[in-house]
Amino acid sequence: MKYQSFSTKKDGVSSTLFKELFIKLLDEKSYSKQRVLLREWLLEVESYGIKKFNAAITAFRNNYKHILNSLKYRHISNGPTERFNNKIKVLKRISYYVRNFTYFRNRILMATA
Repeated sequence: MKYQSFSTKKDGVSSTLFKELFIKLLDEKSYSKQRVLLREWLLEVESYGIKKFNAAITAFRNNYKHILNSLKYRHISNGPTERFNNKIKVLKRISYYVRNFTYFRNRILMATA
């Protein structure tokens, strides 16, 4: 994978500034403050007019509500769901010889209980 370098020194300095501002936003504990910082961050990135950030800005704008939700509900994880999915996949892999679906279903329910 090729990494694109910034065309000017200003672009590189700006990207470092944007990164630091975004880290500050993530470190903030207050959700209301994070909302304000995210809005300011997007406006700041847009105001610089760097073409290489256009796709990122568009992605942030399109997913703004979801990004705010991820900031608001940081403590929620899909880890338990992934654990159950992994157990089911492992059972499926080692139970390829099982022809009775009811038996296989019961085995999954017992393993994930």
